[in-house]
Amino acid sequence: MSNESNFFAGLIIGAVAGAVAGILAAPASGEETRTKIAGHASDFKDDMGVRFNDISERISNLENESLSNFREKFYDVKGGIKEQYAEVVSKVKDLEKDLKAKYKDLEKDAKNMEADIKNT
Repeated sequence: MSNESNFFAGLIIGAVAGAVAGILAAPASGEETRTKIAGHASDFKDDMGVRFNDISERISNLENESLSNFREKFYDVKGGIKEQYAEVVSKVKDLEKDLKAKYKDLEKDAKNMEADIKNT
């Protein structure tokens, strides 16, 4: 648990304990005291329900935001990889063309040398 969560948990527990102690120390009949305690318990339950819903909503929002950020970064990286792949493929094709041209030049030179040798 984070320090903030611990603080709020302590605050809530302290408030409940203080309310119960105040009610029990007040000069009232048993029935009145039980009614007050039941009322405070109901209020506490309602308050906890609201807080739980708020925390659940925050968690859901954080989850959605994190997932959205992850997807965005994933697609950025994926796009970058595709671009780099396309560049590499282009360079390989250029090298292939150069090598084929040099091979043809070498073949031509070899044929010329062969012809020169035959003519001498």
